[in-house]
Amino acid sequence: MAAMDDQRAGPVGAEDGVDGGGPEDAAAVAAASEALATSIWAVALGTADALPEELAGGLRDGVSAAIGAGPVYAALRRDGRQLAAAWGDGDDHGAALTAALSGARAQLSAARLAEVDAIELCLTGDYQAVNMGDQAARARLHANLHRGVRGIEVKDGAGGVVRVSPTTTIATNRKHEKWVEFARQQLKLTVADIRRAPATVRTFTGAQLLLRREPGAPPLDMLLRGKPLVAPSDVSKDMVVELERLWGDYLVRSVQPDGRMLYIYYPSRGEEDQKRNNMIRQWMATLALVRMAGYRRDKRLARLAEDNIRYNLRTFYHATGKLGLIEYNKKVKLGAVALAVMSLMEHPQRARFKRIEPKLWATIEHLWREGGAFRTFFKPAERNDVQNFYPGEALLAWAQRYEETKDAALLEKIMASFRHYREWHRAQRNPAFVPWHTQAYYKIWRRTRDAELREFVFEMSDWLIEVMQQWDGVAYPDMQGRFHSPVRTDFGPPHASSTGVYMEGLIDAFEMARALGEEDRVAHYRRALLRALRSARQLTFLDARDMYYVQKREPLRGGVRTTIYDNVVRVDNVQHNLLAIFKILAAFTDEDWGAVATIDG
Repeated sequence: MAAMDDQRAGPVGAEDGVDGGGPEDAAAVAAASEALATSIWAVALGTADALPEELAGGLRDGVSAAIGAGPVYAALRRDGRQLAAAWGDGDDHGAALTAALSGARAQLSAARLAEVDAIELCLTGDYQAVNMGDQAARARLHANLHRGVRGIEVKDGAGGVVRVSPTTTIATNRKHEKWVEFARQQLKLTVADIRRAPATVRTFTGAQLLLRREPGAPPLDMLLRGKPLVAPSDVSKDMVVELERLWGDYLVRSVQPDGRMLYIYYPSRGEEDQKRNNMIRQWMATLALVRMAGYRRDKRLARLAEDNIRYNLRTFYHATGKLGLIEYNKKVKLGAVALAVMSLMEHPQRARFKRIEPKLWATIEHLWREGGAFRTFFKPAERNDVQNFYPGEALLAWAQRYEETKDAALLEKIMASFRHYREWHRAQRNPAFVPWHTQAYYKIWRRTRDAELREFVFEMSDWLIEVMQQWDGVAYPDMQGRFHSPVRTDFGPPHASSTGVYMEGLIDAFEMARALGEEDRVAHYRRALLRALRSARQLTFLDARDMYYVQKREPLRGGVRTTIYDNVVRVDNVQHNLLAIFKILAAFTDEDWGAVATIDG
């Protein structure tokens, strides 16, 4: 394995010997973990000089044998803040671990050392050279696929070395190319130096461990990309009920005293980004608040949602004649108007917005064209792109209105749009199109039982799962269940919000299949949903294990990071998944939850 090109090495787990030899008996494993953790804390705090030989031997026979002996990274933390960090070398991982802990300990006073409440470790190995003179090799080094799993080492050929643990790339949320540049500057190398001998660049993997001083915490946790791995068998109704609470509470905390919803939060920095915003995502978050108030039967949440609605209207709404506009950054998008009007019509105090709602409906009508197509922007008027998103959002709003009004003229327009966009999608399939149109057509199908709607919903949903959902053959297990096509880069990068919105559509397809007795499709869609729920939980900030590098933890709890390698939380990461599980929890029976056993099938 001299080159990164053919790299498929995954993370090291407990089965590789971190538990002191891998005994099969659970009690023995727990005892070995406890002994190892106790010894690590003793070395870190200076009450022991080294690991006992039997524990060092366990690491040697397990981790070292699996990936080769390599340096060890140790960081000492307090409430998420890094107090000290060091790399240690040695003949095996036991010796290197002792050296790393001793090096970190030496940086702190006795008083400061007593404050340490967490130890972050990476026992490295599987070092692979990267040919930095080759552009393709550099691109593979910088690929996000390995970020948080493989670390980086840069040597200058004269004894200078900079290493970056994969846990550090997650904790700092910095890409590999930035760390290579950091190392270049630290070693005072030129770009040309980095790409030729004697300078060398290597990547490595390793066992990521976290030890916490916390009541009830396990002695040590195995991490992947700085986070415990959620196993497929962990998926359950109880897990999803917990996610509803976590995600919902995150949205509640995100509403500021003036009603403003926080849009982007940076966990590594502990601050939000107030320079960026998006009206569609903001109004979807509002809709999630409204639905959560109904789901939880909580009048306080309904008032909070109203505060958020009023802030959005004060800040982004204005009328021009009979039309109501949602404007931000000199843009009025069809999708933003659609999500805004759905939020108003679903709020229990809808009557308080009776002067605004008709104007928003008028804008959607204004942007519709004979033949079924929509103009996607009111402003700038010349724009008509984003057809994969905004017409579906508008049709979902119209479908919701039809459920209420049973207006035959409106149904005629919806069906004209359906026929137009069905052919449009078939000519240029894109996954982003699927969930919005699925939700809209399911609502209409429930009232009409139209066969064309039914067949198109199944056609879209079958295609989406086949092309987009990852499970078997992934490079790393934390990728399982997400929606992303590595071969169709034009479909975009993986994203938590994508997985969430696909679940919103798939649960409707699932209910349609069940209503029609299509048991094969019921099982197919159910398995896809269960897999997606595993992915969504993998991305959720739950406790100190997920947030070991976070100083402001309470605002982040329940947030959903953007991807497995990017810890930024955007509001739609949360709200799409939340909107999906409201429907999943309502639709799934005990038998459906029992089908978790088929998730790997």
